Amino acid sequence: MSGVGLRLDCISRQFSETTRIGQITLDVGSGEIVALTGPSGTGKTTVCRMISGLERPDTGHITLNGEALDVLPVQKRCIAYMFESYALYPHLSVLQNIAFPLRAPNRKKLPLHEEKALVRDLMEIAQIAHLGDRKPGALSGGQKQRVALCRCLVQDASIFLLDEPISHLDAKLRNELRGWIRRRQTKLSAPTLWSTPDAMEALSVADRVAVLIGGKIAQLGTPEEIYFKPATTDVARLVGDPSMNLIEGKLSDVGGQISFIANGISVRLPQELAARTSKVRGPKVILGIRPSAVALGGADARLRVYSWEPFGRHSIINARLDETPIRIKTPPQGRFDVDQMIDISIEPANVVLFDGTTRKSI
Repeated sequence: MSGVGLRLDCISRQFSETTRIGQITLDVGSGEIVALTGPSGTGKTTVCRMISGLERPDTGHITLNGEALDVLPVQKRCIAYMFESYALYPHLSVLQNIAFPLRAPNRKKLPLHEEKALVRDLMEIAQIAHLGDRKPGALSGGQKQRVALCRCLVQDASIFLLDEPISHLDAKLRNELRGWIRRRQTKLSAPTLWSTPDAMEALSVADRVAVLIGGKIAQLGTPEEIYFKPATTDVARLVGDPSMNLIEGKLSDVGGQISFIANGISVRLPQELAARTSKVRGPKVILGIRPSAVALGGADARLRVYSWEPFGRHSIINARLDETPIRIKTPPQGRFDVDQMIDISIEPANVVLFDGTTRKSI
């Protein structure tokens, strides 16, 4: 992370006895993209609204480059906010909506030819250059989303808040735009907070990812840390396509060798992981293994196939170990039929172990 940037210091927001944003501390450095991901309703948009000033935190402080941001009125925070709802002006055309922030009283004015060129360049990249004269009521949801994205990115802002900026676009355009947005934002001095319920999108665009579950940050780390070393079973379930396989079992110590044992499966743990099992609080543990790390063939377990999904470059085999579902992501290698029995092997170096009581990684 470079520079001081944006800092959230123990901010919280209470909505009801059961709904709360609790004690969130987060830094977003200058030129850094931090993705905020988590299930719908867990508080991602509320965090953005508190930073923008549309809502006030009940506790905590928000600073930018070491100076208090939360004491400033909304119009003086110089924040570019792309709303999840788009919030387009219905009486303005696409061109006028995008250019609108450039004419705000507290923003630096550009010469008209520079303003037009900037707006047109963004529209070309977002593939909406042909829609300039249309009003929002004549646009599709994906087109509205791209207008809102351009209106946000056209600004010379102190902070960029992108709330689900590409969620309603087709897969090809979504992939193109997220790469372009990342390249653009990392060249700026302003911090960027990218909010999305799609954890894989978060991993693909961010320098660091904050996983928000139940109004709290369950894990903050690099995309690699979040994917390969999830801090809790909740994070493990959220991240991945398909998500991590979680198998409940227990530990067995035979002659000083610690193994994970479940009905029909046995995996000897690596020495480093085995040494940490002394921290386990109860008799149960949960083995985590990514679908791509489960190999066909071997003698670690025998599974029964209940569906097969071919996707061209890879296939997903959905199988069961007794009543435990296990997904396998494998290169194309023939068809798998319902009720077919398959053998698998699990490389111990690829497993993650969770405490069965706390559901936290060991």
